[in-house]
Amino acid sequence: MTVTSYTITCSRPTNYGAVLQTYGLNTALRKMGVDAKVLDYNPEYYYTSMQPLPIRMVRAVVRFPDLAKGRKVFGKFLEDYVPMSTKTYRTLAEIEADVPQSDVYICGSDQIWNCRNKLNGKDDAFFLSFAPAGTRKVAYAASIAMPEIPDDQKDRYRRLISDFDAVSVREPSSVPMLEDLGISNVQSVIDPVFLLEKDDWNVIADASDFTPTEDYVLVYGYNRQKDVYAYARRLAKQLGVRVYTIGTAIEDYTLDQDRYFWNASPNTFVNLIRNAKAVVTNSFHGTVFSIVYNKPFHFFTVKQTTNSRMLDLLDALALKDRHVADNNLLDNQIDYDEPNQLLSEANSRSLNFLQMNIANLPQESC
Repeated sequence: MTVTSYTITCSRPTNYGAVLQTYGLNTALRKMGVDAKVLDYNPEYYYTSMQPLPIRMVRAVVRFPDLAKGRKVFGKFLEDYVPMSTKTYRTLAEIEADVPQSDVYICGSDQIWNCRNKLNGKDDAFFLSFAPAGTRKVAYAASIAMPEIPDDQKDRYRRLISDFDAVSVREPSSVPMLEDLGISNVQSVIDPVFLLEKDDWNVIADASDFTPTEDYVLVYGYNRQKDVYAYARRLAKQLGVRVYTIGTAIEDYTLDQDRYFWNASPNTFVNLIRNAKAVVTNSFHGTVFSIVYNKPFHFFTVKQTTNSRMLDLLDALALKDRHVADNNLLDNQIDYDEPNQLLSEANSRSLNFLQMNIANLPQESC
């Protein structure tokens, strides 16, 4: 009998990393023979701001084109590539009132357990609190993305995670945080994007409507971090190429670039990285896809506390020297022999975690 699973993750934000990591985990499970689907959870807080009312009103007007285009583009990608629940849920109460039946419930990756910069970590849905009693609960690459769990959240995290059947996190630095709460057997695994091979991602990239006609440095950044764009322009000048950027904010048209891909499809995002001469980014998944394609990447930290997930990744793959820490251009070449070997080993461990805790359930559990 086939094992069935539902994953809840950050699948609906209009964000490249969110939808592509959703696709990565679901596709990896289906390749293992699991009848895997994603619970279509789309809470209102994905699209609201906690800023004062006047700022929210202005933001609603400015961001309207972004949200309208983004929901269409990213929604179509999910519709085309990711099996979803027949129902879309807006709140935890709606899930609790109509939980889709499954053998295994998975909370998966992205910043689902970040309660400092995100509301995800304050939402019990991302801790599988809705799973019926007696069903299997697994966390795959749950990202805390905080330097520590706040004191006022520790009892809640302990209560919500203690009855999981298997727990894995994306950042190695998160393992001791959960162990300090009394959660045992916590494993560190890789981001779902890494669960697929380059050939798998080429299928996605090949479906893009973008065909490169010139060489370029690709910038994928957020928060309009000006030093990222200034660095990219200097690097492009050194290489004698153009500057392309991709993003979801219409105001980014004003940044220093030669071509801007506004709310392009996730397929085009992957294809742009695949064909870039270099990638300049302050994004976790901009870095991840650069590594998938063995691209020279130049990584910037951001003025937030989510840098741990990025620096952990570079450290784990012997790529710490790709962190731009001063004003000097990094060498635009990377020897990927050691990083690829480390990634291959991590990939085996991570796939084994999924195989043992989800795909190979005893028949009586199905």
